Amino acid sequence: MSEIAERLLAGEQRALSRLITLLERGDPAAAEAMKAVDGHTGRAYTVGITGPPGAGKSTIVDQLTQLVRSTGQTVGIIAVDPTSPFSGGAILGDRIRMQRHYLDSGVFIRSVATRGQTGGLPRIVKSMVRALDAAGTDLIMVETVGVGQTELGIISVADTVLVALNPESGDAIQTLKAGVMEIADIFLVNKADRDGADQMAA
Repeated sequence: MSEIAERLLAGEQRALSRLITLLERGDPAAAEAMKAVDGHTGRAYTVGITGPPGAGKSTIVDQLTQLVRSTGQTVGIIAVDPTSPFSGGAILGDRIRMQRHYLDSGVFIRSVATRGQTGGLPRIVKSMVRALDAAGTDLIMVETVGVGQTELGIISVADTVLVALNPESGDAIQTLKAGVMEIADIFLVNKADRDGADQMAA
């Protein structure tokens, strides 16, 4: 077994970070490590959080993280950020919203760019979920870009899919009905103090 795999199975966050970096680079060492830890997965619970832009997905992730950490369980967050059409780089805004969890050793946060890939879920996310699982993470949350019906990739990694909506999501609902609405396990109407929230929930 590779050194990085051994350190990962021991729950070392630096090893987890290193492995994900190797995965992003397509380094052969990453494939070797993933093969070594495959028999140590299947214990984590994964929640996919999606919905139209502006629905408050990052706020939901932030609040759920606080709740789960209050029980002593560990949390892994994969925030899928859009890729800038100009630079090709990830905007990575979700990390800024969750700064208060950075100093918590029981929370692992990693942003990943779509790299122009359609479907809202980069292929590497499946491997990242497996790595977090092998590291002993209790709850893994995958927050997706929220691009409508092309978001169906989330069902391939999540045990539960949560769709976030808000009172202003009316037009987006028509797009979502074509796909995401059918795979959702939970619908959450965020910003419920605004006009139209009751109608959205209905």
